[in-house]
Amino acid sequence: MREISAKTLLAVLMIAVCGGCKRPGNTQPTVVTSKTGQPSIDIQQVLSWLPLDTETITVARGPFLIPYGPAEKETIRNRELSGQELDHMFESLPLAVFGLKADLLAKHLKSRPVMLAVEGARHFRSPSGLGEMPFEGCGIAVFADALGGSGNAFVNASREVALGVEEIEGVKVAVFQEKMENDLWTTFVAFPNKNIVLVATKRDYITEVLNRIQGCRNGQRALPSNLPEWKYVDTDARFWGVRHFDKSQANYDPSSPFGGRSSANFADEGAVGLTFNYDPSRRRSATITYPSGAKDVASNNPLSMGSEPSAKDLRFKSRELESGVVEGSYNLVYSDAVGYFLFVLEGMLGHAIYI
Repeated sequence: MREISAKTLLAVLMIAVCGGCKRPGNTQPTVVTSKTGQPSIDIQQVLSWLPLDTETITVARGPFLIPYGPAEKETIRNRELSGQELDHMFESLPLAVFGLKADLLAKHLKSRPVMLAVEGARHFRSPSGLGEMPFEGCGIAVFADALGGSGNAFVNASREVALGVEEIEGVKVAVFQEKMENDLWTTFVAFPNKNIVLVATKRDYITEVLNRIQGCRNGQRALPSNLPEWKYVDTDARFWGVRHFDKSQANYDPSSPFGGRSSANFADEGAVGLTFNYDPSRRRSATITYPSGAKDVASNNPLSMGSEPSAKDLRFKSRELESGVVEGSYNLVYSDAVGYFLFVLEGMLGHAIYI
């Protein structure tokens, strides 16, 4: 699902916990506007579609085209990245599941501008061997314009490689399976609205998303606005994310901070969650914020990303925003450092990759 460059795979898998920068007074989701200038679906609405126990969301605001295709081979090690290259890396985060079957869906949608991309995820699990941790979740792409007959065209064109086509909550859903490393991944693709595409990793998850899109929400939403993490999210940024740790998953999720040291975590019984923010229009640096009830969180900082050579160019800086809340900042300039940053960040959000 998530492609990591060869140089990044040389990095030691070091999963910590992280977050974003504090933006007082900016905790309400923003409205996404289509290229026609008309208000479109906003982040608040998308959050209302996600199952209530969703633990992580990753957001990219458009417009942009869906990234697809294999990464180009690096001919210059640790070169300076262009702004466009950096944008493409972050645009890929919430749409990783759209890369199913060698970008079959991404290629089908390649000329359609995305105005908003969101991934919701929960229930992260250890892989059978190497590779990404399996999870339950859904990538949601909201396009600038109506997709017309693209949904039916995609389903018809993919029948030879699809496992089958089902009807879930009255919506036609194409089902795919592919083996990655030792795990068999099943993905569900749906076009529930004229400008929305869903790609989910579990039938139960997409069933609930489709049900909630149709209005069965009971006034509740995933990651409610009273969570402390929202205090540190800049929802005006082009790219941001939130994870609120779910204690009920501690015995099953190796990236959970609860229950002691595991293969993919930073152990912290006082952990609350984390956020990240990156806005290329402001600066070439990202921030991660980590609130915790642990008394030593400032001195035992989970955000440093270790002593790997690639981490040096991140020029990591840390500060304590308030008692129990630390923020890390990272320069995103050189390719090795950026690859390593995204590798670790994804692990912090639950998408650890075992190498």
